Amino acid sequence: MKKTLLVSALAVSFAGVAHAESSVTLYGIVDAGISYTQTKTTGVSIVTGRDTDGNDIKAVGTKKTRNFGLKNGAKQQSRFGLKGIEELGNGTAAIFQLESGFDLETGSTGKSLFNRRAIIGLTGESWGTLTIGRQHNVADDILAPIDPFGTDWGQAGANSTFGGSISAVQTPTIKYLSPNFEGFKFGLAVSGSDNKTKETVNGVTTNRKKQEGGVSVGLGYDNGPLALAATFDYSRSKGTNLLNDDGAKIDNYDSKAKAWAVGAAYDFDVVKLHLGYGQQRDGFVADVNNYDTTSKERDVNKYGLFDATQQVAHIIYGGADISNKGLRAQSWFGGFTVPVADNGKALFSYQGGRIKHNANKFGGARVNTHIYSLGYQHDLSKRTNVYVLGSYGEAKSSGYERKVKSRTTQAIVGLQHHF
Repeated sequence: MKKTLLVSALAVSFAGVAHAESSVTLYGIVDAGISYTQTKTTGVSIVTGRDTDGNDIKAVGTKKTRNFGLKNGAKQQSRFGLKGIEELGNGTAAIFQLESGFDLETGSTGKSLFNRRAIIGLTGESWGTLTIGRQHNVADDILAPIDPFGTDWGQAGANSTFGGSISAVQTPTIKYLSPNFEGFKFGLAVSGSDNKTKETVNGVTTNRKKQEGGVSVGLGYDNGPLALAATFDYSRSKGTNLLNDDGAKIDNYDSKAKAWAVGAAYDFDVVKLHLGYGQQRDGFVADVNNYDTTSKERDVNKYGLFDATQQVAHIIYGGADISNKGLRAQSWFGGFTVPVADNGKALFSYQGGRIKHNANKFGGARVNTHIYSLGYQHDLSKRTNVYVLGSYGEAKSSGYERKVKSRTTQAIVGLQHHF
């Protein structure tokens, strides 16, 4: 059972003040497994030495990495959180949620404590839920559950080809989710920040700006055996005259990314089918604070092979980020879920992705991705399960008369507990 703390019991110490009924719930997931991951990249530039001037000498070759051992959050990131609710009357309640991901090996929580979610808001059965704070885009609520693996299960998750367009953290965000109207559900989220600094030295004025924002909207239907979803996201990240920690100027950037996606699932009892398709234009939709003033680089490995795809492209394009105007990307998935006895289920998915950029500086960039995944989950109880996963993916990139190929094989056996 979830641990529930009755905050209202503390109200007796505040004489003369009336309190509505309220509670706080502690919840979480502890997840770990044994993982084997092998990645082989051909066509990569490898440093073979240095010349007399100290410059790297590089040659095109093959790089192979292999990792075996304990993996924290092999299926889902380990996390803990607090949910609070206070009944305000007339069917309305005040709510909050604070959620932190942590590393089971080290116990650390990363750069921020409540890195997964930090929201406060109001909710009502008749009108829906309005929240403010750090939270995911609407696609995470409406579209991500359509994929058989969702956005979990390592490389098998749909974000390995869809990236942030299917699940991205946006902060600060105001999000509205409607109540369920006979299976229909609607969501809208708006996020953004605008930071400006004006510096004047010896009569010369410099304006430094960092602007980030986005809009996320989605419509879903889930009733009986049928589930449908459609989402649209727009995100912008702009930086002007920014400096890194060493005081060096960062190249100005202005990304205006757009993405849409649709998905459908149908449960035939003996098998559930899943389908999804999406496109991104003029950049990849990602976390709102994806670019920072120190590195202007994407979060490494946040989206599995999706990031590997971009890294393969970087090898060819001299480290240039292809996520800008002129980019065209497509993603798709298909799969099925099959119940096994009373406590198990088998899952399969195929994901594909195609990226192209016709700007001259990219020499006709083309990146193609394919991922095949097979998993099984067996429930030991309502809160504890064991799972296995096998996944193979490859990303091929071409441009400037050069080709690079990256292949990743992943095998996982794990244990998960919910509390």
